[in-house]
Amino acid sequence: MTGTRFDLIVFDFDDTLVKSAGVKRRAFFEIFPPSCEATVGAVLARDPDGSRHAVIPAMLAEAAACGVDTYGLSAEPLIHAYGERVAAGVGIAAEIPLAADALRWASEYASAYIFSMTPHEELLGHIVGRGWEKWIAQAYGFPSRKPEVLKMLLERHHCAPERALVIGDGISDAEAARIAECRYLAAEPSWPLKLMQGLVDGND
Repeated sequence: MTGTRFDLIVFDFDDTLVKSAGVKRRAFFEIFPPSCEATVGAVLARDPDGSRHAVIPAMLAEAAACGVDTYGLSAEPLIHAYGERVAAGVGIAAEIPLAADALRWASEYASAYIFSMTPHEELLGHIVGRGWEKWIAQAYGFPSRKPEVLKMLLERHHCAPERALVIGDGISDAEAARIAECRYLAAEPSWPLKLMQGLVDGND
């Protein structure tokens, strides 16, 4: 293994470090009655990386607008039910192969952080539960916004954008890197090896 050209490395969480995106997607369909399936799917298609606090009210409103009977449904209880399902499912979800090794490796050569649309306290619980807190400087969950987190970290570390790397699998990760003018590595299956072997040129 070799070092890295990056001084700052920021990791997404879901489907970058842990196989949890599917758990979260299924939970949206599970908390709504079957009559809402089409509207749940439509909202997720438009906003696949959206926070539960935004997409669940949107699903409810769209279902009502489409004439679906939403009597007895309200946003806050649905958000709570979603959170319970997701917390349990993500807690036992498998890690992406070699992702933990890459996270540990990154902490030795750069300042490592995690950001996610997962609510902040919930995200911290998952990180501590897996024993990863010793490898990261800090984590940022919802309501923090990814572009704002990157901007703040660049300023904190006096880091040039080309010396910062974002690793993620979602539209929000790539967009945050683009806005901050950071390098971006898509979290396809071989990303941990590419990172640890120094094969990231910043244009991935």
